[in-house]
Amino acid sequence: MQKLFSMFPRGAPGLALLLLRLFVGAVLVVDAVTAASALNVILVCLHVACALAVVVGFLTPIAAVLAAFTEAIGPSAEFAHELHAFAPIVIAIALALLGPGAYSIDARVFGRRLMEFGPP
Repeated sequence: MQKLFSMFPRGAPGLALLLLRLFVGAVLVVDAVTAASALNVILVCLHVACALAVVVGFLTPIAAVLAAFTEAIGPSAEFAHELHAFAPIVIAIALALLGPGAYSIDARVFGRRLMEFGPP
C-alpha cells in the first residue's frame, strides 16, 4: 500500500492538498445532488462515497481516480464540450498522482514512522 503514496508534505504544500481535497469533495457533492434529481442512485452513492473518502483523505489515490471516472460518466459529462466541465476530472487525477498530504487519514495510517531502537 505504501507504493500508492509518494510523500505526505506538511506546511503550505499539505494545506494546498487539503484545499484540493475539499474542492473535489464539494464538486462531487454538488454533482451527487444533480444526479439525485435524475434518480440515478448508483451514481449518487459513488459520488458521495468518493467525496467522503477524498475529503478525509482515506485511500486518496483510489478514491480520486474513481471520482474522476464518476465525473466523466456523470450528469456533467453531457456538457463536456465546455472547458470548465473538465476541471474536476483533471483536479481529481492530479490529486491521485500527488497523494493526500500530511493532513489526512492516509498519512496517519500509511505514513512513514521513525523507529527508535534503544537498550532493552
